[in-house]
Amino acid sequence: MTRIADLLDRDFSTPIEEIIKVNNDDPDTVYTELTEYVATDRIKVEYERLFSAMAAAPKSPNEGVGVWISGFFGSGKSSFAKNLGYVLANRDVRGTSASSPFPQAGESNRVSEYVQFLNQAVPYEIFMFDVQVDLSVQSNAEQIAEVMYRVLLRNLDYAEDYGHLRAGD
Repeated sequence: MTRIADLLDRDFSTPIEEIIKVNNDDPDTVYTELTEYVATDRIKVEYERLFSAMAAAPKSPNEGVGVWISGFFGSGKSSFAKNLGYVLANRDVRGTSASSPFPQAGESNRVSEYVQFLNQAVPYEIFMFDVQVDLSVQSNAEQIAEVMYRVLLRNLDYAEDYGHLRAGD
């Protein structure tokens, strides 16, 4: 359990973004988001549950794989998802792997083991994007699958103009 004294032992001069933007990949911002993240006991349980399920998935794959993150405005959905993405992709952040500064991994031996296993045994490619931002770019009513496909193309450095590939055109 996090104690108030632990929270007060932090450097309060560290700038913290008021709104987490999943598509903000500035190394200093991401590093701060990872290291200054304070998870509630419930969030810690959810990280452990999620990492456990992901670590077990290669042994028993099924089509029921998916994660839905929901909550009220300001409840930490974006922080949870962004940190999860960086830890799973094990991206380099300021010269170190994103898993290293992730505080939840250090607080639980099981979470640390799951993260280490996932980083070594299961390759992840993570594409982070803000649905509202990417949807607003389009003038027509675009389906979420199309937005995701366009982001995938962009992240792989492919042309995003796939309109000529649609059936019926």
